[in-house]
Amino acid sequence: MKVVKLQEDIYRKAEKASKIQGIKLNDLMVQALKQGLEVLSEKNVLELYRSRKITLQKAAAMLSIDIWEMIEKIKKADIHIDYSMEDLAEDLK
Repeated sequence: MKVVKLQEDIYRKAEKASKIQGIKLNDLMVQALKQGLEVLSEKNVLELYRSRKITLQKAAAMLSIDIWEMIEKIKKADIHIDYSMEDLAEDLK
């Protein structure tokens, strides 16, 4: 187990949320951190794709989703999908 220091206002918000949801504070914090880290990971992958540092297939693999789900995420993020024949050839390897 690791200990993390929280700002007082964040701790109070977490306490309040745990009471409202009827779950233990520790469980709420673990859930919130997991969700937050998933969002950060998705944002990072989308930025790598936007800057053309990774392919569509690589982006999908990094998020452990299929290519169609990745296309939907890219559309929602309003990122232009530029998928060339070279990209297709690379993804089919």
